[in-house]
Amino acid sequence: MLFCLHMTLLDSRSEKAFAGKDVYFSNSMQGVLNQEKDFGWNIIQYLLENGANVLDQHVGGRDQGERDRLFFVDNGFELDRGDRPWVAVEQADVKLVDKASHVIAFVDGASHGVGSEIQRAIDLYEFEIDKKEILCLIREDYLKGLSWMIRGKASPKYPNFHLETYKDLEDVKVKIFNFLTMH
Repeated sequence: MLFCLHMTLLDSRSEKAFAGKDVYFSNSMQGVLNQEKDFGWNIIQYLLENGANVLDQHVGGRDQGERDRLFFVDNGFELDRGDRPWVAVEQADVKLVDKASHVIAFVDGASHGVGSEIQRAIDLYEFEIDKKEILCLIREDYLKGLSWMIRGKASPKYPNFHLETYKDLEDVKVKIFNFLTMH
């Protein structure tokens, strides 16, 4: 029912529903994914098809080669250049989080990177630098194991932070549609 309403709303607009939204997509790349194959790729394609500017498409790459190619497109340099690529990646990620209007983060499994990116967006709000809308998504059956540091952000102190559970890819699309069209 919600998906039908979502598609009706999307079809009724002549312009793309997410136009003008700069989205930072945060998802585990080296930690525990707990997601179906190509899950991130499918979400990024959904965002792009509906007009969002996804700042870090490489995160949804379906294999390492694709992630590397997309990282170059997203950031303008190759990961295998230099002796400490993690420094360049951290700087690039911070720059993209800072540029984003919205952060969509999947917290289905442990990831220091995802947690750092969420905290960066929270800090920008808390220090009154920039109010980024943040959506954290977790599969319903993983909610019990979610870090209390993430769950604790869903409080009146952080009105820009939204935590939602989902069942499947179609449910995620509905949650993202509602988030990006309401914020």
